[in-house]
Amino acid sequence: LSPLSPSLAFSTCRTLDLEAARLKRIEAVRGQILSKLRLPEPPSEPGPARPLPEEVRALYNSTRELLQQRERLRQPEDPRE
Repeated sequence: LSPLSPSLAFSTCRTLDLEAARLKRIEAVRGQILSKLRLPEPPSEPGPARPLPEEVRALYNSTRELLQQRERLRQPEDPRE
């Protein structure tokens, strides 16, 4: 063991605290999300859901109906292929 002890004394590598690095990365991602949402800080508590505007609801319903109609009109796949 004596030959190893001098080499340990000259080590310039710092130990890495993985938990601190993980927490720092979580905070960075949280900050990026808030920035993308243009919020200065996380919302304190979710409030009551706002009703959707009628235009949004109509667009959603028409899109859903169009997709259902396309599904009905689609040719059944040939099992031989």
